[in-house]
Amino acid sequence: MRSLRRVLALASTLVTSGALLAVAVQQPAAAAAVTLTGTIRCQNVNYYGDTTRWYPNSVGMSSAPSGPALSPGELVAVPYPTYGFRFTRTLPNGATSVAATALCSSGHSPYGDWSQAGGSIAIPAWATSATIAWSCYTAPVNPGPWMTTCSVESSSFS
Repeated sequence: MRSLRRVLALASTLVTSGALLAVAVQQPAAAAAVTLTGTIRCQNVNYYGDTTRWYPNSVGMSSAPSGPALSPGELVAVPYPTYGFRFTRTLPNGATSVAATALCSSGHSPYGDWSQAGGSIAIPAWATSATIAWSCYTAPVNPGPWMTTCSVESSSFS
């Protein structure tokens, strides 16, 4: 009988200690928001036959998890020789990736102009700021639209 009491007392002590230890262990903090400084530019265009580099249009940005859309008011023109746009924005807490799209061509009939999803890059969990530059190229899809594809040109995280 005495040994049964000792076993029950020991078991009770172990369960209580385990519960206290579980509560005392710190939970990981939620991922901090990431401040993104981005640049997007066209390496070529075809506005009715013009094949020189010019400013992108219909610029878009997405992140996972998703945040608000990039508004035209956030875009700051970067003149020659870049001919692109710069923007700064805070990505949602826990953002794991970001992508950018744009059109580097316009006015083609009857098929139109399209931007292909792409230019995605993973964001390290430890990062609180990111500087990413995207380059976009456009080319015809025969017979069909002009397709713009963007890719990451450079990136840095801190």
